[in-house]
Amino acid sequence: MSLIESSRLLEERVKKAIALINKLRADNTELTERLQLVNNHNEELQELLSKSSADTAVIEEAINSALESLDELNLDDMGDFGTLDSGELAEAENFTLDGSGEDMDTFEDSDF
Repeated sequence: MSLIESSRLLEERVKKAIALINKLRADNTELTERLQLVNNHNEELQELLSKSSADTAVIEEAINSALESLDELNLDDMGDFGTLDSGELAEAENFTLDGSGEDMDTFEDSDF
């Protein structure tokens, strides 16, 4: 191999190395930019998580406060409100506005 051929091969290798270095630099720049975007998004998500956790704590506190208020009412002492027996149910079902047998579904505004 002559000196001229060796120089040309070396020149080709140097050109390939330069092209590879330029490609790697461009890839590195792109990856750095993408990493920055991911880091920014991660920070936004962390802020959202913190806000959500704070909101959850406020909601839990409100629920606990409401439960404590209900406990203080002593609803057990009020007894049962009772239920209607069958006679009272029948009377309620037979209830009419003026004894004519019309129910609320058939009652019209013009009767007022």
